[in-house]
Formats: sequence, C-alpha cells, structure tokens
Amino acid sequence: MPTVFFFCDAKGRIVEAHAGEFEEWDLSPGTSLCDALGIDCPDGELLLARLSAETTHTLTGPSGQPVSLRIIPLPRTLAPEGGILATVRISSQLGILAADSPEPSAATLDYAVFNAVFNDARDAILLTDGQFRILAANRKAHSLYGREDEPLAGTSFRSILRAVDEARILASARALKNGASWRGALTALRPDGQETPVKLGVRCLSVGEVRLFQFMMRDLRGRIALERDLAQSRLAVADMNTALKQVLRNVEEERQELKDELVQQVREEVLPTVERIALEDSPLVRQAYRSALEEKIADMGVTAPESANLFARLTPREMDICRLIQQSWQGRAIAEELGISFETLQTHRKNIRRKLGLKGGPISLSAFVQQHPPF
Repeated sequence: MPTVFFFCDAKGRIVEAHAGEFEEWDLSPGTSLCDALGIDCPDGELLLARLSAETTHTLTGPSGQPVSLRIIPLPRTLAPEGGILATVRISSQLGILAADSPEPSAATLDYAVFNAVFNDARDAILLTDGQFRILAANRKAHSLYGREDEPLAGTSFRSILRAVDEARILASARALKNGASWRGALTALRPDGQETPVKLGVRCLSVGEVRLFQFMMRDLRGRIALERDLAQSRLAVADMNTALKQVLRNVEEERQELKDELVQQVREEVLPTVERIALEDSPLVRQAYRSALEEKIADMGVTAPESANLFARLTPREMDICRLIQQSWQGRAIAEELGISFETLQTHRKNIRRKLGLKGGPISLSAFVQQHPPF
C-alpha cells in the first residue's frame, strides 16, 4: 500500500510532507495534521494526547478513502522541541458490501491488511533514526531481538550487530541516498547471545535534514538447515552409489577368478590329455584317454559337497575372511578391516576356494558361505 510521511512538531503541525505522487496529501507546512485527517483536537491539543503512539489508527482520508495512521515520537536529538513522524498508508476500496450485510467496513479490512504487512510479516522489520536508534519494530523483530520485559523501541540497532559486522553495515546504510536501498548478509545477535544468520535489506528515508532507515532482516536458519539436509541426502546417495559399484566390482572379480581357475585347470588337466590322445596311434588307448577326459570335465562341474567339516581345513585368517564375506563385506573393505593388501586377500580367496572344493566350480565363494555359514 502507498505510504505518505509527515514530519510534525509537538502539536501536530506539519513541518514537511513527503507525499510522492499523491498531490492531495502534499500539505503545506504549518497545516494541522488533525485538521487534514478530520481529528477533533480542540484548542491546539497535542496530537499525541488524542492518539496513542506506536498504534495503528484507522481513519478516513480527505477523499473518503480508508487510511491507516501510525504515530512515532521523534527523539530529542532529532527534534529538540519535540516532534513526531506520522505515516499514513492509503488503501484502495476492498469492495462494495451489501447494505444488509454485517461485514466489516473497508477501513477495518485495511487495518488487518496493514497488520499483515507490518506486524505479521515473516521478516523482522526495524525503523531507526540517523543514529540507528530504533523507533519502531514489528512483532517478528521483537520475538527475535527483544527482551520480554523491554521494548525494542528506544534501544540501539548496534546491540544486535556483531562487532565484526557493525562498521560495514552502518557505513553501507550511511552511504545511501534518499529512497535507495542496500542488501547484504550478516549474523545478528539475540538477547541471549545466540547468533542468527540473516539476509539484510536497508532502505533510506530522508525528509529535509532528518534521515530514517528501514532494516528488513530475514532469518536464514531454516534455509541453512534445509541445505544441510539436502547435502546429507546427496552424501547418502553418493555412498549408496559407491557401495553398488563396489558390489559390481566384486561380482566381476569373482567371475574373473572363476574364469582364471577354469582356464588354469583346463591347461593343467585337460590339455595334456588332449595332447596324449593326438599322439596315440591305438584306438583303444585313445578311447580310454577320452573316457578319462570326460570324467575330468564332469568333475569340474560338480558342486562342492555340503559339509560343516570343510571349514575345519581353513586357517584362522581364512575363517575371518569367510565370516566377513558371509556378512556381505566387500573385497577392499575386508582387506582394510584385516590390515592386508587387496592382492593378499585375493590369494587367500583362491586358497579358500581350493580348500572348500570350489576351485573350477560354478559356485562363487560368496554364494557358498551364504548357504553354508562358517559359524
């Protein structure tokens, strides 16, 4: 909603108006704000005596539109003889209500809208003078930076700044021209000393020699917590991907191990027999070699027998490896747990397969220990 600013003396006479595009509100110096707003202030009665400060008052403007008036007393350093800052928020009509409807007036609705904009805003909003003394604060600012028994108004904005941030923030505010704004980040201090990361927006409001600053501070704790949770989720997904890749590598290692053992067995036991058959002239002898070769090939595909005594052939270190494999540990993780190299682990695995009768067979060591736990 558009806002008009009036700087007035102690009796409510306008010293300077800041009306912008609203020509009907560009009132001449010396005009009584009471008269302009239709407020009954007999015999020059003080405006503050009629309307309480730091409270929003709903009135009707010169053109009949609802307005929200807020009065903020100025400190003596700005107005030695007393003075006030009056803000008038001008609202559009919110709709035509039926004559027989008990609905609230547009002015009453506008008052609720103003409270939503200022008092119920999700960001902390502070209005300070040129010396950064707080003149007004909304509900969010009070909840974050005020004490239960002390209002923020009248305290210094510096009290919520860390020493390392104070010079930078205040210098950036002082450098602003009227109507200009600046954005930055800082860590604000709460009354209990707790630090709160915030996104800061500063706007300068100047009328004549008087400078005011509006500070809007957005609490970033929720956003930081969300980003931290997302980062942890990404790490969890990355860990799962790493584990999956390790499983696939181990499967490939076992396949390669089976292939190497089978090739070695063929070289050691099958090829010599084939060479003998090729060199033998007697059909009967060749047939005998062939029968022996067929038996050997059949033995290569026989599944290892199920026997609890098989594991008795293993050394303690080989038993440790089998237990870890049975618990779904992966190759390099097992080597790291036992303090041995991966190559040494592979040698142990080959020896285990041989002792368990798995060498050259189709069953992997992992599948075998899952079916026949070593303990």
